[in-house]
Parts: sequence; C-alpha cells; structure tokens
Amino acid sequence: MNEGSRAQWLASAQKVDARIEELRPEADRHVVGQHVISQVLLKRFAAPFGSNGLKLVPFNLDHPNRLHKMASPRQCGKVPHFACFASASLEQLWGKLETRIPDAARAVDRGDVFQHEHHVQTLKDLIALHLVRSLNYRKVHERIFAKVYTETRTALLTDKSELLRRAVLQRSGLHLAGPQGLAAAADEILSPHLANFENGADFRARIEDTFAKAKEMISDAGLEILVPAAGEFLLGDTPALAIQQSETRTAFNVAIGDSTAIVLPFGPRHLLVGRTPRNGLSITTENTVGFLNRLQIEAAEQRVYLRPRSGQDAIVRGYLKQGIRSARGLAR
Repeated sequence: MNEGSRAQWLASAQKVDARIEELRPEADRHVVGQHVISQVLLKRFAAPFGSNGLKLVPFNLDHPNRLHKMASPRQCGKVPHFACFASASLEQLWGKLETRIPDAARAVDRGDVFQHEHHVQTLKDLIALHLVRSLNYRKVHERIFAKVYTETRTALLTDKSELLRRAVLQRSGLHLAGPQGLAAAADEILSPHLANFENGADFRARIEDTFAKAKEMISDAGLEILVPAAGEFLLGDTPALAIQQSETRTAFNVAIGDSTAIVLPFGPRHLLVGRTPRNGLSITTENTVGFLNRLQIEAAEQRVYLRPRSGQDAIVRGYLKQGIRSARGLAR
C-alpha cells in the first residue's frame, strides 16, 4: 500500500470505528469456511464427471510433482476464518452480488454481454469483490495496521509526548512519571484499536468499506473481455490482480489507483480486464494468454485451479522450472 493509501487508512479511522460499533451485536455470528473465490467462478473452470458432479484440479505450486486430485468447487478456494468478526453479514453482502453472476456469465458465453449494461456492471463488481476478498488484501491490511500502529505509538512517545502528558493530566489529574508512565498512557490510548485489530473487527469493517470504494473506482472505467486465440486461462488462488504496465515490466498487486488494469480469469475461454479505456470482446494471442497465466502463478499463495484433463499441469510445471515464483511481485 502506498502513502496515499496509508493516508486514506488514517482518514477513514473514525468511519471504521463507527461501523465496528454497529457490527458489535453480531460479532459472534460466523461462517467458518469462507470462499475467497466465488463458487460460480470456480465452476467455470470445472468439468462434469458423471455422478460425481463438477470437478477441477487444485494444483499445489509448492509441490508440483505430487499427484493432484480433483475436487469440487465447494471444496476449493476456501479460507477458514478469513474474516472472524461478524462474518455472516459479510457473506450476505458477497452473496447479493454472487447471485447475479450466473446470468452475466451466460451473456458472456453467448457473446452479447455488452448489450446488457447491468451484466457489465456485475462483472465489474465481481472484479472488485475478488480484489478485496483475498489473502493479499488481508496481508496488506495486517502490514499497514502494524505500520500505522507503530508510527502512532512512537509519535505519542516523542513528538506528541507533551500533548499526551497534558491530556492525561487534564483527564485524571496525574503527572506521568518517566518514560514508563508515558508508554503506559500511550498503550492505554491505543488499546481499543489494537483489540479491534486482534479480534478481526478492524479488518471486517475495512474490507466492507474498501469493497464499496473498489466498486466505484472500477465502475467508472471500461471493461474488456479477452478470448484466447489458442490455449486457455487458468485461475490462481489470488485471482484478481491490479497491475501496472510500462514498456519494460508489469508489476502486480499495486494499489487500485496506481493500476493500469485489473485482470480476473473468468473461465478457460474468458478473462476480464477492468479499468481499461474501452469496452468489448478481444481475441488475444497465445503469448498473451501465457503471460497472464504466469501472472496468476506468480501471484498465487499456493494453488492454481485447472480444467481437468486440459494438459495445463505440464505447462504449469514448465513455468515453475523457469523460477518465475522466485521474485514474486514483479513479472518481466
């Protein structure tokens, strides 16, 4: 997260605190196995296997030579306790969008999706959903909280120490004794924020707020759908990638405002590209398909999901032998 995002984080603190208090009565209402990848999206990479229903192949990138057993979409893309504070209402929020996806998907498959603005909007919202409902976003949240908390505590003990001393004196009539007393006062002030971080309340409120902002930012730009001339797309376990392209490199997992595009595989034959200057379907080359698949592999936490019997497992192993995950965060 860049400095602008950090400033937004601080500016939204009051709003987040208010939302936490609204959610507190339902804090213990949980959904244990939460999907960070929509089942309807996973199903588009699956294939029917008789009475066993739809199956896809979760390929473990840390153990590429293992036998990768097929699994159902319900079994894939899950993170236990992804959100651990009032997660039931968060799942309801996601669910309102996910019920709209099948109709939009059928329009994509028919080729007439751009004749239906509400379907286009659904696909843009789907990109926003997977951008924030991700392990990457949770890591960013944890990293930024730690940074802001440490910097705020340090400021209270140094530049703002006199303000802290006066505040304690005014509130309690006590003069802080030495650095230990000052540190205790700083920790007391920050303890509610630390508690909200540790119990997941801060993450719960911020992911909801970030989802709303992401939808707005993505909605204002174009949507392109890529169709491969050859080959097919695969799906990583962190599928929505905000990328920044230049003449020499493509960086991913950048802030939305810094991105030149946001990509999300939407099945073996389609890939969504948000924040583009145009709308429409485009045929893309086999090289571009390979490049986008490499991004999915490099950005993944542990797994990519393949269409069964597609032969892509050999392609993924070939990418891994090139060492593309050794310098994660940047694709050249």
